[in-house]
Amino acid sequence: MPAITCASNVLLPGSPITSPTTPTTATTSDSAVTSLSSGMASLSISTCIKTLIVDDNVITAKLLSKILSKEFGHDTTCTISGKDALLKLSRETFDIIFMDIDMPELSGIETTLLIHAKNSNVLEQNRHIPIIAYTTNPCEDRFFEAGMTGWVGKPAKQMMVRQELERVYREARPSPPPSSSSSP
Repeated sequence: MPAITCASNVLLPGSPITSPTTPTTATTSDSAVTSLSSGMASLSISTCIKTLIVDDNVITAKLLSKILSKEFGHDTTCTISGKDALLKLSRETFDIIFMDIDMPELSGIETTLLIHAKNSNVLEQNRHIPIIAYTTNPCEDRFFEAGMTGWVGKPAKQMMVRQELERVYREARPSPPPSSSSSP
């Protein structure tokens, strides 16, 4: 079955990119790109965030897609299985993945391990992007042991998604070099 593309974009005035307006942003201006809300500016807002949602439940995938596209300006693609995700990741690059854990054929854990495997057909750029567990299961160590970088519970809530995106991108962002101050 082909991947379902679900996208909805909000255009910021004075900017060719899509991005959300957030409750913490009082006005939308050209400077809104750099001052969205705490942490969200670190989401590389200057380019559209391509997000792959892997979920065998079309309804929960669409719910997450709606939150990511309308609230955060992500360009989302939904696939319904681990196998479909691996195929998509072998042909197209993404910035982040939301991975269901309990799926038939390949679980989210198995799919994550295959994404990171050196002998997989996944494009090299896709092997190093954040993968967030998207599941009804409680957060478990096995998600992180498989190489996932975060966890969001179902059904997705905007604030929960925001907090996890901010945390994951904050941790993925390189630290600034220490300032060199010379004192006499």
